[in-house]
Amino acid sequence: MMVIHTFGHARTYEMEALLKLFRPAEKFAFSADLALPEDEYLSAVLLPDGTEMRLQCGVRIGKNTRSSEKILPADIPNNILDREISGLLYPLLCDLTGIAPAWGMLTGIRPVNLLRKFAERTGSIAQAADDFRQIWHVTEEKTALAQQILAVQQPILQAAPPNGVGIYLSVPFCPTRCKYCSFVSNSVSQMKKLIPDYLRCIHQEMEMLSEILDACGLIADTVYVGGGTPTTIDLYQPLDWLSRYFACGHPLREFTVEAGRPDTITRENLAVLRQFGVTRISVNPQSFQDDVLKAAGRPHTAQDAEDKFLLAREMGFTNINMDFIAGLPCDTVRGFRESIDRAVSLDPESITVHCLALKKAADFYQSLPMPDADAVAEMVDYAQKTLVSAGYQPYYLYRQKNMAANLENVGYAKAGCESPYNVMMMDDSQTIIGIGAGASTKVLGGRRGIERLTECKYPYDYLARFDELMDSKKKDLLALLKG
Repeated sequence: MMVIHTFGHARTYEMEALLKLFRPAEKFAFSADLALPEDEYLSAVLLPDGTEMRLQCGVRIGKNTRSSEKILPADIPNNILDREISGLLYPLLCDLTGIAPAWGMLTGIRPVNLLRKFAERTGSIAQAADDFRQIWHVTEEKTALAQQILAVQQPILQAAPPNGVGIYLSVPFCPTRCKYCSFVSNSVSQMKKLIPDYLRCIHQEMEMLSEILDACGLIADTVYVGGGTPTTIDLYQPLDWLSRYFACGHPLREFTVEAGRPDTITRENLAVLRQFGVTRISVNPQSFQDDVLKAAGRPHTAQDAEDKFLLAREMGFTNINMDFIAGLPCDTVRGFRESIDRAVSLDPESITVHCLALKKAADFYQSLPMPDADAVAEMVDYAQKTLVSAGYQPYYLYRQKNMAANLENVGYAKAGCESPYNVMMMDDSQTIIGIGAGASTKVLGGRRGIERLTECKYPYDYLARFDELMDSKKKDLLALLKG
């Protein structure tokens, strides 16, 4: 087992994130002794050196050891110390493993947002891109991808109303749990009895939040209903409340509902979505290979997914997204290519390509090794080239921990069919108000730039503590929005 070793500081988080670029989904031990561990290690020791500090970094993998050091100011801030540690350790890890991550030593989930901030700070996108390549070791291809996405996002960011916020409603229920899923979702068979009380509580929360937004002069810019799989339950009341409290009197830039699982989509629930003015839905095959769907615990076939997509088209939906995952068990490069080609032939307005991420809460975490990095990279490369050739442009991107090949999730869309909610959320450039169990609220401003308010992850906790949670949320949210 690899040991993360520190002495003279406690900056282990960034070291762990860096090591996961090379050893994804691996568990680590920690040591704060002065002596180096006897096992494999990643080490960063900070010692006084006169009026300065000496940073000594080292890596041992197998019988091979590499080390490097640097003199630093005695009053170095923690964020700069993190960067200096990563800067010394990264080339040592590349040397010993033979791996050169495509995103270099970037460990955050929002590289496009980082590129934008670099460009604003330097006054030059060219300089920011050069920093990406030279300082952070990001490849030419990924730097170009980030630049392309940033260019697509700029008009979407600029079109946001200054008093606009995003609204996210969590519907944390699914018919069954997919094996790769790490989201807070609960099977309806187990949680059905909670649904009436859950609806009652989200109604009260919406009413409270609507009053707060009115008091603060804020309006809903986008509304996004996610999960779970929202179409698992009857959405008539939630959509009626969302329309009444957040969409009256002004147009929304987006009203999305994740229909997601094809086995939950019916003519009747699509009619309800149309009735309440939903402008964008997702119909997510994840793969068009039946053996891959079975291995992933998806209780539908590829043909089911196509049929439900065509049903949505028949019923007038003109902005449909489809999700796919690169790196699922049983999939092959050829099979993934066939899935992307079939998706393109259906001509949805957007296609999102995810890389499998092994999360602790997912069934796959314990039972599945990381997918072959070269195969996943080939899948992602094929998707990018094929979708761009078919008229789609990448418009948002995010990364996750324990992600196959340390790559990224990318949303591709036809011009004018991008999801403003996704862009604003991933850019951290708009306040997002979360509603329901597992939802997170993030408010722009405050001492830290972004303040986050979280609610209980699970519906039963959310219901049991509802009054307490709402009292706290109202107080904190008013203080942040008016402060």
